[in-house]
Amino acid sequence: MKGYRCLKCIYLTIHQPELEAPITSETQALFDQGNVVGSKAREYFPGGVLIDNKPWDFTGALAKTRELLVNSTHTIYEAAFEYLGCYARADIIQYSVETKRWRIYEVKSSTKVKPEHYDDVGLQAWIMAKSGLPIEQINIVHLNPECRYPDLSNLFKTVDVTEEIYARDSNVQAKINGIFSTIKQPEVPNIDIGPYCLQPTECGFTRHCWQQKKIPDLSIFNLPRINNRKWELYNEGIIELNDPRLTDLNELQERVINCFKTGNRFVNHKSIQAALLTWKFPLVFLDFETINPAIPRYDGCRPFEQVPFQFSVHTWLSPEKESTHKEFLHETADDPRTSLIPALLEACGENGSIVAYFGRFESERIQALADYSPQNRDALLKLINRIADPLPIIRDAVYDNSFDGSFSLKKVAPALLGELYSYNRMLVANGNDAQRAFEELISADISAQRKSILKKAMIEYCKKDTLVMVELVKWLYLQTQPIP
Repeated sequence: MKGYRCLKCIYLTIHQPELEAPITSETQALFDQGNVVGSKAREYFPGGVLIDNKPWDFTGALAKTRELLVNSTHTIYEAAFEYLGCYARADIIQYSVETKRWRIYEVKSSTKVKPEHYDDVGLQAWIMAKSGLPIEQINIVHLNPECRYPDLSNLFKTVDVTEEIYARDSNVQAKINGIFSTIKQPEVPNIDIGPYCLQPTECGFTRHCWQQKKIPDLSIFNLPRINNRKWELYNEGIIELNDPRLTDLNELQERVINCFKTGNRFVNHKSIQAALLTWKFPLVFLDFETINPAIPRYDGCRPFEQVPFQFSVHTWLSPEKESTHKEFLHETADDPRTSLIPALLEACGENGSIVAYFGRFESERIQALADYSPQNRDALLKLINRIADPLPIIRDAVYDNSFDGSFSLKKVAPALLGELYSYNRMLVANGNDAQRAFEELISADISAQRKSILKKAMIEYCKKDTLVMVELVKWLYLQTQPIP
């Protein structure tokens, strides 16, 4: 599949694997999630035999598959097939006694069929058919967004993609020939960078290839809201932010260009002042950490639904006073919402603006909490009406070159407040880290020492998010003061 994405990618994978970026913890978490979903899907196709050979045991997996096929096994999990050097493992295959052919079920940990799935499943089906397996039907099995816990009877949806796969079948041999031909070349293929570097996920060789093309750290690729136009500009040879041909930009993009050229920070003091006039003290700074398991585990939840398990609240009563802090962290495997909701209402109080960076996320979480808890619905909905978001103020009225074209809190805070407010070298340093830490925290086999370490790291991270917002808002208020 790397060869389908880019022939240079597959070449480097074979000949220069040391150039590939290491698997990140986020990517590994996605792999682990896929394994969990795949294992769960087998329960919906019972009575099968699992070929549990290790991924690198090609010979053993192929031999066990042949044995099961000869012995008329009707359902096989992780069956292995090979044809002319191409190898694939099928998630689930089932034999039909009536047609004497096989149905393929490829499991995807998504809530819909995605464009990239067709190539993946098509290649697998091609290998299986060429190896001699008579195929009746090809299916993609994905998570059902309509499923609600605890009723998991409809957790998966099965989509028949046979026609779509066969329509692409004539292209597979040509792609395979191109891949093998490329791998045998003495030199790295001369392939330019393109959208395939970043989609559907970032290629592990992106950094290497972009450095070869001498793409600067700040370029047209950093322009906010540039979308696919960046590739049109790149193909015209426009890469540098000071290229005079870089025109037809929106106001925000022009601001980024101007700051890059001058090296000056942009601050619109009047705009900041006008926005802050709508905020009311006490300011209550709120940040959630959430878990969104692929397989729902809490009452009424659907696949990938975000459920808060932790929050931090800093309260700034007035400009003359210091802020105070409250925190909540759920530590067990049961539903965190039951204990989180009363703690949240108590921490937020009934007065003042609730400050949340990218406040839509907090609003949506609170709305979901209100839907879950009718007895607290009115009180929770009142919180939503109080939310004030610093992000639009920053985006409209502030820009610094250190933002690198991004307005995320983790870019904005260190740029405006200094490195003291960066998240570098924290054990838990982002939301994905917090999710993985929570999964470990609530696991049955965690040691007391490890649990203590994780709790401290999780509390420090969430607390830092709201503390950073406090200091960022203080900085914004300073911009409204007369310059001496």
